[in-house]
Amino acid sequence: MILDNVNLNLLRVFEAVCRTGSMTKAAHEVHLTQSGVSQNIKNLEELLGLSLFDRVKGRPIPTPKGNELFLTVKRQLGELEHTLAQILEEDVKLKGEIYLGIPIEYGNSFIMPLVADFSRLHPQVQFRFFYGHASQMNHMLLKGELDFGIVDSFHMDDQIETIEVGYEIHTLCAHEDYLKKFGVPGLNKEYLSKLDYIAYLDNAPVLTEWFLHHLKKLCFEGRIKATLMDVQGVGQLIVNGFGAGILPRHVAMKYLESGHRITIFQEEGRPLLNPLSLATLKGRTLSVQVNAFIEHLRENLQSFQG
Repeated sequence: MILDNVNLNLLRVFEAVCRTGSMTKAAHEVHLTQSGVSQNIKNLEELLGLSLFDRVKGRPIPTPKGNELFLTVKRQLGELEHTLAQILEEDVKLKGEIYLGIPIEYGNSFIMPLVADFSRLHPQVQFRFFYGHASQMNHMLLKGELDFGIVDSFHMDDQIETIEVGYEIHTLCAHEDYLKKFGVPGLNKEYLSKLDYIAYLDNAPVLTEWFLHHLKKLCFEGRIKATLMDVQGVGQLIVNGFGAGILPRHVAMKYLESGHRITIFQEEGRPLLNPLSLATLKGRTLSVQVNAFIEHLRENLQSFQG
């Protein structure tokens, strides 16, 4: 039998490399050096007499036969682990690393507490976090550097699929002292056209969306005084009287609770929602621990409104 010549550890290493898309990540998971992982893959390929991976820009990409073997090995190893746990009357323990990308404010406020909850249930799971914007998540997902990311309404690559898991409320804010220069604040074009603004991106897409949503104004024509891709930076400029800008409502409320005298413009009608979605690379097989954590997030983020 072919199995007589194949060590189970070779298949475990092979499965880890396929699933993580990285020799380095697999090495962390199976407690080997990167060179040790490479040697294991080489030994397995020599035993089978075929190539299991193509090396594309330093990344191991499974060949068609490699991918076929991976699907079988992953399923069989999972079933074997489950059966052993049953006959030994033990709970299946999740372990391994999860690589995820999160936006700073939303991630710290709402993802981190759920990470802590999950870790109490599964203490052997380790997390590696990457803070960034959706455009950065898009790039890292395509390169296989993340298991998944939490992204906003940014248009992701066609190779990435998204599932909405929550949302933020976008609100216009400015410091009280700054607004005094322009009279009594009002949600009208005449008043708002006097203000200086802080944008997140060139062409101010977030401000444009807010003005369209609340004032039916098709384009934003205010004066952009600063542009920066960071919620904390925008918040600091606002609380220091630099100008007006968009903040997630939960961030604005933290500033108010900490004593900053900012004004949240009172909007009429429906608030402007910024959907937050869970993004993964299409066709990528996720580990048991990643799937378990994703389910944990989906169950607990659905009720969030902020």
